[in-house]
Amino acid sequence: MATEDDEYDGYFIPKGTAVIGAAWSILHDPEVFEAPEEFRPERYLKDGQIDPGVRDPVVAAFGFGRRMCPGRYLSDNSLYSIVSSVLAVYNINGPVDELGKPKQLEANYTSGLLSYPPPFNCTIEPRSKAAEFLIRGLSD
Repeated sequence: MATEDDEYDGYFIPKGTAVIGAAWSILHDPEVFEAPEEFRPERYLKDGQIDPGVRDPVVAAFGFGRRMCPGRYLSDNSLYSIVSSVLAVYNINGPVDELGKPKQLEANYTSGLLSYPPPFNCTIEPRSKAAEFLIRGLSD
């Protein structure tokens, strides 16, 4: 929310105007990220460590400045707990064809204010009998 009248790049922004950062554009800038449309998690690494020279995507994902989302730490910690718990007890694999060979998945996503992958087929199976016992015990 603009706290006072302002001007940016020739555009007048009246006080009280909601200003929304273009997070998608920031995270897909080809001048910052080589091949931004490709899934390349290694782009954030250098010699096996986090590369401090690469812009942290959290900057765009959780907002900007004083208006940055106060729940970002809860979100990060919750997602870490959920994902690590799921990966500890399940094997997750992509779809297979009639012969049981892996099918190639396409990197598709929706467009809009929020972008996410459309539904896709996969298999999710317990890693072991012990994992299955643990999972079933949690459902009671």
